[in-house]
Amino acid sequence: MRHKSIIVFCTMLAAAAGIRAEVPLNTTTFWQSTPKNVYSTGMIWRDANNDGYIDVFFSNGNDMALAANHIYQSRYGVLPVNPSWSSANADYSGHCAVGDLDDNGYPDFVVSNFLGSGGFGSMNFSNVYLNFSGLPHISPDWRNADSIYTFSCALGDADGDGDLDLAVATGEPYGARKQTDRIYYNVNGTLQTLPGWQSSDVTEAMDVTWGDVDNDGDLDLAFCYDDHPPRLYYNSGGVLETTPSWAANNNEPGNTIIFGDVNGDGWLDLVVAFNNQNGGTGKYCVYFNNGAGQLDPNYGWQSSDGGYGSAVSLYDVDNDGDLDLAAGRWWDRPRVYENVGGLFNATPDWRGNYSTVVEELAWVDVDGDGVEARADTLYASSSKKLFYVKKHPLFSLDSVLVDGSILSISDYCFDLVDGWVSLAQSPLDSVILYYKYSFKNDLTVANWDTYNMAYGNSRRPYVDFYADTAFGWAPFEVHFTDSSIGASNQLWRFGDGDSAMESNPIHVFRDGGAHDIYLENTLPDGRHNRTKKKMVITLADTLYFPEVSFGSSDTVKVAIYLRNTHVLHNFVVPIHFGGPIELSYAGHDTDSCRTAYFEQIKMGSYSPGEQKLVFSFTPSILTSRPDLSPGYGRIINIYFTRLSGSGVNNLDTTSMPPSYLSFDADYLMYKTAVVKGTISDVAVLKGDANHDGIINIKDITFLINYLYKGGPAPLQYEGDVDSDGIINIRDITYLINYLYRGGPPPMKAALTSGKGKI
Repeated sequence: MRHKSIIVFCTMLAAAAGIRAEVPLNTTTFWQSTPKNVYSTGMIWRDANNDGYIDVFFSNGNDMALAANHIYQSRYGVLPVNPSWSSANADYSGHCAVGDLDDNGYPDFVVSNFLGSGGFGSMNFSNVYLNFSGLPHISPDWRNADSIYTFSCALGDADGDGDLDLAVATGEPYGARKQTDRIYYNVNGTLQTLPGWQSSDVTEAMDVTWGDVDNDGDLDLAFCYDDHPPRLYYNSGGVLETTPSWAANNNEPGNTIIFGDVNGDGWLDLVVAFNNQNGGTGKYCVYFNNGAGQLDPNYGWQSSDGGYGSAVSLYDVDNDGDLDLAAGRWWDRPRVYENVGGLFNATPDWRGNYSTVVEELAWVDVDGDGVEARADTLYASSSKKLFYVKKHPLFSLDSVLVDGSILSISDYCFDLVDGWVSLAQSPLDSVILYYKYSFKNDLTVANWDTYNMAYGNSRRPYVDFYADTAFGWAPFEVHFTDSSIGASNQLWRFGDGDSAMESNPIHVFRDGGAHDIYLENTLPDGRHNRTKKKMVITLADTLYFPEVSFGSSDTVKVAIYLRNTHVLHNFVVPIHFGGPIELSYAGHDTDSCRTAYFEQIKMGSYSPGEQKLVFSFTPSILTSRPDLSPGYGRIINIYFTRLSGSGVNNLDTTSMPPSYLSFDADYLMYKTAVVKGTISDVAVLKGDANHDGIINIKDITFLINYLYKGGPAPLQYEGDVDSDGIINIRDITYLINYLYRGGPPPMKAALTSGKGKI
């Protein structure tokens, strides 16, 4: 095992010698989108529905087509190839931004519309699609009141009040249509429709970004242009200057601009992708910070290759402690320049296999297999309200602790890509930022001419573990193994409240549910952790059929009960009611049922001759609770009419193709255990120990008197409440659970095998 000091020393020697480390990216893609001719331009990764899996937002159209915008929603770390959401409007959209504008906990979607519906020569507006429940509205909820050309936008806290304001880059370069750049301020969760700030210059701006260049605790604003060199507007105490204090010396068209600490001195540098379509060399350049908050007007690094530069993104892809540069061009292959000793190599160290029109690049862990939970403690300095995490881009920001108190989401705003958090109030002592960061990000591409794509990171996760089995009926035993390289000092959490500190523990899961498994261990470079969401699935679900009788009526109500430990997206229940009594289905309802709000409960098939029914249950996507939460209770009331015959009919499930017993928890399909029931023409009621026609406290008293005071005996059918063949204290307990603790109604005993078979 190598010590951390040796690893750092070897890294320093490699940097000094200019040795290139391998960039751990595959050259072929593992994901590609399907829609064609949408001309994807903007791309932001963010968890839209707060399920812990990261989704991707695309703004489409560019200057080529009127196109809808898209969101691809991850299903447990797997991206679909077709969009999960599309906007109702179609525009010539440029780049986009994503952030929680209204402080409701869900990220909203902001899009810059480059051109109006008439194409070149017609102006448009920026749009905001608000998100209230996991996906935004399909039609814009906000647009600015002033018509503009805008190819790019960025969310940042311009005035230091803890909420996100919108900066837009304006102008149209092909027609030399110049405009002032502007900011729309956020007031109490709503963007103003007219700009609260405008630049003094009129330009053809292509991109905009925020960053605290002078480390004074507020966000400065930078633009790049087609007709001017990049410029920087400094922010002083929440007031942004209108005339830029800094401009680069090389005057050539810029396409994309970002901030990042390239040389690791604690000060932000400026990275620009120049594009030679309208002149210049089209190289990538870095303008270094002098360590006093001023950028050098002359670039300190430049790529050796030029062309149609169009995208840049920073991330420590080789995990050596410095930021590497991903860059893209039009009709060329995306590439990565490794950072060696605070400077990027002049030529690419990695290139993808596909030449595309790259519009945006982003580093993100698509399946989350390298994500770790981290916490940075930062200390107050004067009245500073802006703080940067130590690792970025972030997978998520989980919470913010200021002076010992957790802030509400209305008290701060943040940016995942650049890793800053802006507070509404200055801390007195300290800020602790709890976030998730991945040591194994993939490289993703917004592509104008074919499909969007992702290149996989081939590095093995730092924290790696597996289980010998991951699915079973409770109780079931799982053997876990920590396969991380050089690991020690393990801490396991099994998602059911239990933990262990062994290398390879054995754990018994006794309760149903989808369990997140957490492992924290010590590796050669320090402490690491990982959570595998829903790694172990425990089944403990049961479908209950009652034992009912007609009595003096010819119609009987059968109330079917379900105990589920998984959130159900939909399910199918086949019912067999065969026996000597000829029965006819007479209808169903959901009165007093857990499924009363469901959008669809359909009788999929009905076979009177075979005495079979199949019901499918689909929750409503229009309500605030679209899925069936874990719990116990009735799911449907079914009514049968007696036509002829006498005796007892069995109530159970049947595999009747193409419909069968099936429960969809979204992350798995499964069958429940089943407790069979009966329909009888015998006028008795199981649990009605005193035979008065109802089940209540008197039946408990009757059983106690019989068992312990020599009272009269109940009938075996009525007194054997738990159907184990004898009348004893367990029947009293069963009745108490049913009447006062939400237990199942008296019926035949549940399966003891736990295998879900009938």
